[in-house]
Amino acid sequence: MVMDRAGWLWRRRSSDKSPGGSDSSLSVSSHSERCSDDQGQSQSPEASSRSKYDYSQEIEVARSLNGKQAAGVNLNNINKEHGQSIEQYVSSNVRDEEIKETLESLNNRLFDALLTIRAKEDLVKEHAKVTEEAVAGWEQAEAEATTLKGLLEASCQKNASLQDQVCHLDEALKECVRQLRLAREEQEDKIREIVSKTLVPQSENPELQKHIGELRKRLEVTRLEASSSMLLQHDLQERLQAIERENLGLKAKGQAIERENLDLKAKLLVQSNDLKIVMLERDLSNQAAETASKQHLEGVKKIARVEAECRRLQHLMRKATLINNSRSAQNSCCMESLTDSQSDHGEHMVAVDNDLQNSDSWALALIAELDQFKNGKDGSRNIVNNPVEIDIMDDFLEMERLAALPESDGTSSNFEMETDSDKAIARSSSLKIKSEELQNKVANLQEKFEAIASEKRELEMALMEVRNQLDISCDALVAATNRLVEMQMQLESANDSKLSALEDVERLDSERKALELQLESKSVEVEELLMAVTSLEENTEQKELESQLELMSAQATELRLTVASLEERVQAERNISMQQKENAEAMLSTKEELEAQLCSATTEMGKLRDMVKALENEVKTEKALHEELTAHIQIKVEAAVDAVKEPLEAQLCSTNTEAEKLRDVVKALEDQVEKEKALCEELAAKVELKTKAARTAEAVQESLEAQLSSANAEIQKLEEITKQLQSELEKEKTLHEEFSAQLEMKIEAERARSMESAKESLEEQFQLVNSETAKLRDTVHALEHDVEKEKVFSAELQMQLEALEAVKKVLESEAESAHQDAKILSQKVESLEAKLTEHMLVTDEFTANVESLQSDRIAMEHKLKTADRELIKLTNKVSLLHREIEQERLMSEEYEQKCQKLEDQLSRDSRDAKLWRLANSNGDLKVKKLKCLSLL
Repeated sequence: MVMDRAGWLWRRRSSDKSPGGSDSSLSVSSHSERCSDDQGQSQSPEASSRSKYDYSQEIEVARSLNGKQAAGVNLNNINKEHGQSIEQYVSSNVRDEEIKETLESLNNRLFDALLTIRAKEDLVKEHAKVTEEAVAGWEQAEAEATTLKGLLEASCQKNASLQDQVCHLDEALKECVRQLRLAREEQEDKIREIVSKTLVPQSENPELQKHIGELRKRLEVTRLEASSSMLLQHDLQERLQAIERENLGLKAKGQAIERENLDLKAKLLVQSNDLKIVMLERDLSNQAAETASKQHLEGVKKIARVEAECRRLQHLMRKATLINNSRSAQNSCCMESLTDSQSDHGEHMVAVDNDLQNSDSWALALIAELDQFKNGKDGSRNIVNNPVEIDIMDDFLEMERLAALPESDGTSSNFEMETDSDKAIARSSSLKIKSEELQNKVANLQEKFEAIASEKRELEMALMEVRNQLDISCDALVAATNRLVEMQMQLESANDSKLSALEDVERLDSERKALELQLESKSVEVEELLMAVTSLEENTEQKELESQLELMSAQATELRLTVASLEERVQAERNISMQQKENAEAMLSTKEELEAQLCSATTEMGKLRDMVKALENEVKTEKALHEELTAHIQIKVEAAVDAVKEPLEAQLCSTNTEAEKLRDVVKALEDQVEKEKALCEELAAKVELKTKAARTAEAVQESLEAQLSSANAEIQKLEEITKQLQSELEKEKTLHEEFSAQLEMKIEAERARSMESAKESLEEQFQLVNSETAKLRDTVHALEHDVEKEKVFSAELQMQLEALEAVKKVLESEAESAHQDAKILSQKVESLEAKLTEHMLVTDEFTANVESLQSDRIAMEHKLKTADRELIKLTNKVSLLHREIEQERLMSEEYEQKCQKLEDQLSRDSRDAKLWRLANSNGDLKVKKLKCLSLL
């Protein structure tokens, strides 16, 4: 399009070549107004939508094209002598369009890169969501595992209590069986003696035989009950052994699951750290891309400014050549054609002014297009465009003032043009320096862009690795859930077995209660027999009572012997219980000592963590100071470097001293930990020699040793953190020294360059400007590369700063993890204290149960003794009853014989009386009586 317009410009008629200065001025002013309107419309693009912005860009491009066409029409007013300059303008316009195309391609690339970065960010967010879900599942699995652990502990405690109860019941049953056996043997012996003594009366007394048969039946029933109780005891023991085996298996499985959970925790921590690193790298890449895009836009703006200044310098150079030509023409012309030469000179100056104005308007249009196309959403457009517009308007006013001057002021105008040429030379020298700086910056930006590309590749590889690790962790979580389900099934089966054992225990209690009821019934029967005996004893003689008292004294002596033996056993059991209590108290004392050691370790850990926090704060302050140094160095290099060296050295010395103090503290902690380990080993050796009752305390000691080992591990971690901090401080020292050295080198190089540039003459600068104007067109393409290098350089600096921030975040995360570990330790200590309290309660309950069982056993023994005494009394009373019954039989027989004799005597007396009565009444009767008597 530009080439066609240029050809059209050359095809214009000769009639259009002399339109006059007023038309050109009007076109330039209208074009400037259009440009100002376009810039005013483009100052607020953020308030409109994207579609309005595209439409405004199209309108602005159309207006700029119209302005170019107007400028082309005005260029036809220039003489044919300046055709070569117009061709150069056309070639420069072609190059400008090529630059625009390259800039558009770069913008498209940046847009594609931003799209890819956004897609990667979306992927990273999805992965983060997946990891969060995995972490949530892992936390649920941990909660379930903790609940299962609680259930296992509760079941273990219940099993222990049930075992204790079963043991006590076994002992009580054994004692009852033993006493029953003794009672049975004594009863059998007594029954045999009674049977041997009372064979004859038993055959005569069926009631006693029935009673003896009932007693034998009762003995057989008691024997059967004893045998059934023994079988039940064996069954209960077997079941308890099976439950213990199942509990051991469940404990082993629980330990395996805990180990797997720990492995999963370690893997998840590694993955979370990797994800944090990936997120940090992603943020860094985003920030680098943003800074690169900003720097790219700034480079484009700088390029536009450089192009405008180059064009202005070219116009000034052409103006100077035209002035020289006009001087030579004026010298060669005659004095007669002075008026014609003056008119020609005025027209020539007007043409030059028009050319300059058109070139300035052209530069304005190009700058406005670049700013509107590249920086449509930038709020600082006014700040960028205002200086260029002010410079161009100043030049425009100067050119109008020169054109308005009369011929008499020609010498003054020539002098002013010479001053303008000097200013142009000074500007060209400054442009040379700026171009060199831009080239260096562009080289640095290219290097940084390559580094960013390599980092993006590495990030993609890291994302792939993280995905694979996430898949592995998900599979591990699924396996853990399956194992947890299996453990729940096993726990349910164990609970069922426990319930069955509890039912058995309840059944045994019911049987024991039934036996107690039987004993009570027997005691009632014994009381009834005693009542009967007491009723019978009232009729017995004192001799029998004395014999009974002797027997009772013998039995009392035997009972005293048995009571003495039982008291010895009770004292032995009390001694055993006292030993157990002493062992428990010793274990509690050892636990308290270990807890005190743990408290001291935790306090020391807190101190170390405070020291680490102080170091981290110092590192933060050093980083802040480093940033302040960089900011001051950019403004005032030498003063900032001298001011910051001393506080940095002082802080480094303080950090070194604090690091040495930390090392001493860590060594002291290591010595204490070794002492604690030795004490723990001694305690373990002592605990192994103790009884089976101290096994629970051994488990508690093992947990405490595990806590100590974890505390040692935390101490080692803190030592590693301190070492890392020291290494980071050393790195920062080296970086600061290198940075200061580089700054000094740069300052010296700049001073040398300034001295060399000051020594050069103005004539050499003018020649260099002429050569550099030709080179600037070639270096415009290289400036883009320089801009990219500057972006890469700034991205590297930001990457370093962000890496320091990432290290700071990692340190903060480690500190937070240490705090969490401390909290976990405190929770563990609290749980151990709760367990100890529970253990104390269990021991108290155990002692109470032992005392209650002992009291029950003593009561049972008393009951058995009373029952034995009552049985002995009953046997004695039965024997006495047998004797009394025999005596009473003999007495009854004697009384019957005496009664018969008395009855015979009475009958005889009655007969004698009757005979005497008859004899007294009748003599005959007396004779008869005598006869009868004689007969008798």
